[in-house]
Amino acid sequence: MSKFKASTRLTEINAEQIEQLRREYNQISVSKFSLSEAFKQYALHNRSYVVIAKNSNFDEFSKYNQILANLHTNLSQIKSSDAETNKRINSALRNLTKMKLDVSRLRFKTLEIKTSTKPNLEPNINLPLFDDSNSERKKQYTISFTEKECGEYKAKFQNQDFSNLLRTFFDEFSVYEKEFSNPSINLVSDNNLARCGEAANTYVAEKKHNETVIKNILDYLQGAFSEKIHPALINGSADLINFIDGAK
Repeated sequence: MSKFKASTRLTEINAEQIEQLRREYNQISVSKFSLSEAFKQYALHNRSYVVIAKNSNFDEFSKYNQILANLHTNLSQIKSSDAETNKRINSALRNLTKMKLDVSRLRFKTLEIKTSTKPNLEPNINLPLFDDSNSERKKQYTISFTEKECGEYKAKFQNQDFSNLLRTFFDEFSVYEKEFSNPSINLVSDNNLARCGEAANTYVAEKKHNETVIKNILDYLQGAFSEKIHPALINGSADLINFIDGAK
């Protein structure tokens, strides 16, 4: 092994297995398969599994986030002559910022989660290397490490044969796929929220001064919306959030 590399030769059959894994992995994951990265996750971080989480409500969450962002932008440009109304505007802006934070982790279509915890799912991909010891080893595989990674690798696997470690890795490495949907996603289309967004935009664009409009917007944002609508929408994705947090 050179200073920052581990190398081995594999048989043609096992090299084909690795290429097959790469093709299958790339069909379901937004992240392209890297043998080097996958092996280092296993060897240095004990992460033997990958879960491809698919968010079927990606488009709706993106739309929802945009509504919140537009409301925040418009409200931030409004200044009332009434001090109490200004306090309520600032409070609403803080709440909208928190809501956007809630939504930010749900604005993905496909997410790759590397984990040491074996999921309670059927693997989509699990391709162990074959016992092909009688065939000639022709295909060269090299894993490159940083200096720090190389030190960790040498300390953890002193005098262990890299080709055996690679085989052990492939025996365990599995890829899973799970799709999540939110039963409350229809709340994204809440008409009152849409009307608030339109009213705030019109108020700023036309430089209106009827603060009753602003007070009505604030009443809704700080009432039914923040107390029921938004929490129900986020809680509807609790299984996805818990999965992301728990699959470490």
